[in-house]
Amino acid sequence: MRSLSMTNNRTLCILGNAVKILCAVIIAALAATGMAVYGAPVDGMLILLAFFVCYIQLPGMLLVRWSGMDKGHISTSLAAGAFTGWAFSILIYFVADALQSNILLAGTGPVMSAAYIWLVLSDRKKGRPVLRRLRPGKLSVAFCVFFVIVLLYCLAETQFLYVAPAMSDYSYMNPDKAYHMGLINSLSHDYPLESLWIHGRTIHYHVFSEMMLSIPVRLFDIQADVVTQSFGPILTAYCFGLAYYSFFREMSKKPERAGIYCLVVILANIYLTRTWTTSIAFKFILVNDNSSGYGMAAALVTIIVFDKWYSAFKADDKQHWKMLIILTALVMLTAGIKGPMGAVTVGGLWGTVLLGIILRKVSPKTVLPLFFITAGFLLVYFTVLGSKGQANASGDSIIAFAKIVDIAFWKHPLTDLLKSWGIPKIIRLAVLLVVYMVFFLTVFFVPFCIGYIRELILVLWGKKEYAPAKVLVYAEIMVGMVAMFLLNYSGHSQIYFGLVSAFLAPAVAFWFIEDMEEAAKNSPAARYTLRATVAVMAVMLFFTTWSLAVCMNTRIEDAIANSDPHGSPDTYLSVSNGEYEAMEWIENNTEEDALLATDRYYSVAPENYSYQNRWDNRFFLYGVYSNRFCYIAGSGYNMKEAEWPVRKQMIETNEKLYDEDYAGRGDLARELGVDYVVVSKRFTGDPELTNEDYELCFSNEDVDIYKIAG
Repeated sequence: MRSLSMTNNRTLCILGNAVKILCAVIIAALAATGMAVYGAPVDGMLILLAFFVCYIQLPGMLLVRWSGMDKGHISTSLAAGAFTGWAFSILIYFVADALQSNILLAGTGPVMSAAYIWLVLSDRKKGRPVLRRLRPGKLSVAFCVFFVIVLLYCLAETQFLYVAPAMSDYSYMNPDKAYHMGLINSLSHDYPLESLWIHGRTIHYHVFSEMMLSIPVRLFDIQADVVTQSFGPILTAYCFGLAYYSFFREMSKKPERAGIYCLVVILANIYLTRTWTTSIAFKFILVNDNSSGYGMAAALVTIIVFDKWYSAFKADDKQHWKMLIILTALVMLTAGIKGPMGAVTVGGLWGTVLLGIILRKVSPKTVLPLFFITAGFLLVYFTVLGSKGQANASGDSIIAFAKIVDIAFWKHPLTDLLKSWGIPKIIRLAVLLVVYMVFFLTVFFVPFCIGYIRELILVLWGKKEYAPAKVLVYAEIMVGMVAMFLLNYSGHSQIYFGLVSAFLAPAVAFWFIEDMEEAAKNSPAARYTLRATVAVMAVMLFFTTWSLAVCMNTRIEDAIANSDPHGSPDTYLSVSNGEYEAMEWIENNTEEDALLATDRYYSVAPENYSYQNRWDNRFFLYGVYSNRFCYIAGSGYNMKEAEWPVRKQMIETNEKLYDEDYAGRGDLARELGVDYVVVSKRFTGDPELTNEDYELCFSNEDVDIYKIAG
């Protein structure tokens, strides 16, 4: 029997290694496809990779080592190092901007990286097994499969749709990616951020992702589209995948299952609302249109660091103040990457500490460091994010109960069915909320509901140890859900609140299963509960995995179709080769502060356009690629919905610049400060605007550009 067991173990080991090798080959193939088929520049990608390692990862690991948090698993050191280095790069950015010099920005990263490498080599000489922690063979098979799926999702929704303009007649351009490219370009020149889309306006936005990514654009002249479209998906997969794996390793009783837990989460396809196949959570986190993937990863790492800080604080370890600095920096970083996620983190911290004080499980002295952390959050929230130009709540009230359910594809059919049965409104609403939670949590609905209530009872009644880091997870889930269901925010803000809950809920489900496994050793009831829970999860997992497979198949079909260099993508989701050529001309032949008048409303067709809808007034690729200011487009992200009369006036004024019958268009252009008028012939025809004020200085089949005299 022993020999048979050894043979089986050897066979499993061989199969496991084969799967790991296959995963490595697939990852390399995916990266190579981006280079060869979709035109990601090899030199630019290598520079960006070197930048991340030398300016973010290694300096961050040096700071993690300084704080004393580098004793755990290598995944935690890497995850904490990546986001600590990220936060440090933001600090250096602001200092460099205040000094009006790039020397500090250029030199700090390499110096800190060299110091970290020297320390590692010193440890090796002293016989400390530092490098033994970096053993890829120790990665679980499940994590390798998980990472392949995550990377494929990231690339299929971004890089594999985008073809470099030099290789294609038309290049797909995600509107949100275009917006963030513009932010990166603008931040690479200065801060406060001046709008590329409305001249003279300053943007206060969640810019800490773009701020970090603007550094290689500033220092090494990397194109912003390479940063967002080619490097961004790989960075997203690395940051989110590593943070989630580290989170489960640190927060589970069985860390060896961390890879399996990650794999189950990706196959669970949580937060199915808009369609039965597309997870809005994965779309926001992995496609990362608004950098929420980085924000979620930062929130996960913050929980890990909080756990280590609290243990040191409780033990009166002298290192705890160093950990507090890093914890505060991570909270500030999370807020600067995605404000709602930072708010959920701070709300969860306060809830955790105050409940612990009430139950006499946490020292009241913990409140003092919490004030320090909160001050850091507020500093970011009110200086970086706060602005009268930023759209916040929409409508008359900030409270709108269960408005988030409106995004569910099943809401109207289910409502009609319940009405036909004569179900009272209050009961209909309750049913909608329950069904929403099922689609929100998918596989984890049953174990989460039971586990959350069970944990609350056990902790409040003192039957279970008060573990602040785990309580923080429960608290953040509660804060996120309350905000998601009660607040009336414009745009996607409510979804960001819910994303924190969605990605933390699986931990509660897994903790419940781990508790049931322990209890099942002595309790038949616990064994029955465990088996029933796992059975329900397995049935749901079959459905959600099929849902994910259908989604990925659709995305891959789109990617294959889009790889045709002579294809014709959607007019409003693409930039033509002629447009790109015109923008390169502007970049090479005009001043950096040149103001362009634009006539292309990017996100919708003219027949559907409404100046009152902020989402119809979106960013303009001419400003993105040429890094120049635009007079009109993009106002949707810089004005509140209530400011539509201002937007209307701007649009009506702008139209006069394109009216060949309006003799005063030159005087108007000079009054507005417009330097060039760009005509989008793909959208608005080919007017003849040449006169004594309008000099045609560039023309091709898609674009005419006029220089304004004087």
